[in-house]
This record gives sequence, structure tokens and C-alpha cells, in this order.
Amino acid sequence: MNQRVHKTMMNAKVGVVFYFISIFMAFFSRRIFLQSYGDDFIGLAGTLWSILEFLNISEIGIGTCIGYFLYKPIEEKNHEKICEIVSLFGYLYRIIGIIILCGGLVVSLFFPLIFADKGLPFSLVFFTFYGFLTSQLLGYFINYRQILLDSDQKTYKISIWTQSGGVLKTIAQIWLAYNYQNPYVWVGVDVVFSLIICWVLNRVIGREYPWLHTDKSKGREILKKYPEILVKAKQIVIHRLKDFFLTKSDQILIFAFESLQMVTFYGNYTMIVGKLMGLFNSVLAGMNAGIGNLVAEGNEWNIRKVFWEYATFRYWTTGVIVISLTFLFDPIISWWVGPQYVMKDYLVWLILFNMYITLTRPSVDLFINAYGLYSDVWAAYAEGIINLVVTIIMGYFYGLLGILLGKAISMLLIVVIWKPYYLFRQGFRTSIYIYWRNILTHIAILVGALSLNRAIVNITEWQTGSSIITILTYASCITLPVVIVYSASVYLFCPGARDLVCRLPFIKHK
Repeated sequence: MNQRVHKTMMNAKVGVVFYFISIFMAFFSRRIFLQSYGDDFIGLAGTLWSILEFLNISEIGIGTCIGYFLYKPIEEKNHEKICEIVSLFGYLYRIIGIIILCGGLVVSLFFPLIFADKGLPFSLVFFTFYGFLTSQLLGYFINYRQILLDSDQKTYKISIWTQSGGVLKTIAQIWLAYNYQNPYVWVGVDVVFSLIICWVLNRVIGREYPWLHTDKSKGREILKKYPEILVKAKQIVIHRLKDFFLTKSDQILIFAFESLQMVTFYGNYTMIVGKLMGLFNSVLAGMNAGIGNLVAEGNEWNIRKVFWEYATFRYWTTGVIVISLTFLFDPIISWWVGPQYVMKDYLVWLILFNMYITLTRPSVDLFINAYGLYSDVWAAYAEGIINLVVTIIMGYFYGLLGILLGKAISMLLIVVIWKPYYLFRQGFRTSIYIYWRNILTHIAILVGALSLNRAIVNITEWQTGSSIITILTYASCITLPVVIVYSASVYLFCPGARDLVCRLPFIKHK
């Protein structure tokens, strides 16, 4: 137990440090890249990344499945079994990498049709896509062994090198943007740093696990020894493919129904949201493996106790973000990249609504993964179909508004309603009433805090400007007091809050 908590804290500390470094670099570089390369190229890069993420079936869950089967041998220090499972992972990833390579080549044949009349040379489109594709494939053919660091709750060792490399890459790209404004060089730097990071990570893994010897050529033979891996993998594949339509297809659909410029507009907002999600991932890095080990121990009382601590942390921190961004999103965008990039209020509200569901859903999803509950494949089909149908129909008529509504409707029905019921029935084996009683308390407190914030703004007639001074003043005078009231209410009325506070290192335990 202490070792698990120690690793989680190490992951969190390293993650938070690099998060604040990377968020500064990302926001600073975004503005420079927009000025140097223009809206169309940045929109192109975002669209091509989305196409690659569609092809990038590492997202379909093979890694999640292998991680699930690594928890027990890691706990037992069964090196032979670990080597077999990682070898199998390398074998599967090699197959996936070949599929992605072939898929990328086929998709690129249609670029002259897809990007016709977009004002960008096809040579740039192809060079950017193949550069991104090369960076992606490195993880499949070379860097697959890092799955062991993730499963062993040593994600911080990955973060140190990948994040450091990312910062250096961004610095190089900024300098080159100032001096050359050549998008080809920008893409080339991305590929070079991907190669360097890949080489360094393999050296780190070799030093950390000198006994780790893998042989991908024996993958087919090893797979026969673990037939249950394919059963779980097939179930996870459906869920992960569904996740793509919710999280990775936005920019492709916006490009289809709107324009490359709208991809850039939306990308500015989602970049802020993405960095906030990155903060969660940094703080909670390694929790997936930690929760997996916790469930493997089988202490039901402790599992539910940790569940409510984790859920409260997720809902509280997400609530703080929503309270802060509700009235600060547009001023931040206006100050950061310019008032011409500010979107309509109803679009911002929908972005925040979808963000709230996305950031709170892991409180259920991580425990579903830990229990290995993937048999509800119908839910993945339903969520994906609802999202796709509603998005295409409403996107055709209403553009970005329809795309955001399609995501919101599908997540409400499956993520918000079905998934908790599934976990409590199949995993915890207890009444769902307990869940909704506690979660509705979180939601009610958040709605009250947002209403309080709005009331203060109306009473004071505060006008939030677009300068950093007025933004910070507003945040200090209005948002911060509301956040304090919100946090105190969560502590008093939400389960798990007091246990969570007691985990803080500076709180004395009685």
C-alpha cells in the first residue's frame, strides 16, 4: 500500500512540474506559430493529427488490455511472465504499426481531393502528414516496452524524458519560426526530436529492467498461452473506437462542415481544455495501475473508500476549472491570440459542458478498467452511433454547434447514466442510488457556485477586459472567493472529501 502511494506521488510531482513548464511553452508557442504560419497551416496540422489519431489504433485499447494482464506478474515479480507479455505486446504493436502505415498511405492518396482549393501546396500537406506518421510509428515499432513502466507505476520516468524533449522541441520550433517561418522545418524538427526521445527512452528502460528481454518473433506462440488477452482486447477495441468519435473526430468534422479556419478557432479553446486535462493526467499519472493493483488485492471496503476519494477529487477540481473558465474563457482567448478568435457564448458553454463530463468520467472508467469490465460492447456501439448520427445531421445544418451537441447527447446517455450503473452492478455489486445521491450533491454545489458567481458579476456590473491585469483582478476578486465557498461546500457535504484531505502530507493523522 505504501509503495503504491509513493509511486503515485512521484508520478504526480514530476507530472505537475513538467505540466506547468509545458503549458507555458504551449501557450507562448501557439501565438507565435499562428503569427508565423497562419490560420490555414495550423488548422491543417490539427486536421492531419486528427486523421492520424483515427488511424492510431494504440487508442483502441491493446495497451490497456496488456497493462491489465501485467499487474499481477509485476506484483509477484514474475520476470519470465512479464517478458512474455511485453514480447506479445511488441508483436501486436508491430502488426498495428503495419496497419497504420498502410492505412496512412491509402488515406494520403485522397489528399488531392480532400484539400483541394484550401490554399496550401500539396507538397506541404504530404510532407506534414508523413512527418507526423513517422513520429507515430516509432511508438509501435521501437518504443513498445514503455508499457512496463506504465504498469509498474513508474510513468514519471517516461515523463521526465518525453516532457523534457517536448520542451526542447518547442524552443527549437519557436526559434526557427522567428527566423525562417518555414513550415517544412517545423515538421522536420518534430520528427527529429521524436527519434531522439525514442532512443533515450529505450536506454532508460534497459537500465531500469536489465532482465527484460523481449522477442517479438515469438508473439504468435505466446498468444496461444494467453487466449484471454484476445477476448479482453476485442471488447476493449469497441470501446476505444467509440472514444475516438467522441474525442478525436471533432477537428475532422469541423473541417468537413466548416473550414480550416474554424478548426483553428476551435483548436484554441480545446488547447486550453487539453492542457487542463494534461494537468489531471500529470497529477494522477500512475493511478490507473494503482487502482488496478488495489482491485487485485480484493479489499472491497478499501476499494469503495478510494473510489469516493478519487471521484470527489475529480468532481471538485473539474468544478473549480468550470467556475474559473465560465467567465474567463473569452477574455483569456482575446488576450492570448486576439479578439478575432473569440467564439459565441453558447459554443463556449457546450465546450465546458463536454469538458465537465470528460474530466469526471475517469472516476468511473478507471474502476471499470481495473475490474476488467468490457463486456458491455453494446454501449460502445450505442454511444458511437448516437454521436455519429446526431453529429452528422446537426453538423450539416448547424456546423460546430451540431458537432458539440452530438457529443453531449451521446455522453449523457452512456457515460453519465449507463457506465456508473454498470460499475455498481457488476463491479461494486451495490445499489446505484448511493452513487447518484452523492454525485448529484456535487452537481448541485457546482450549480450554486456558478449562480453565485453570476449574481456577483451582475450586482457589481463587473466588465472583464482582455488585458492580463483585468483578468487577474477579476479572478482574484470574484472567482477566487467563489471557489473557496465551493471548496468548503464540497468538504462539508461530499463523501470522500475528508478522507482525501487527510492524505495531504501536511495534515496530521490522529
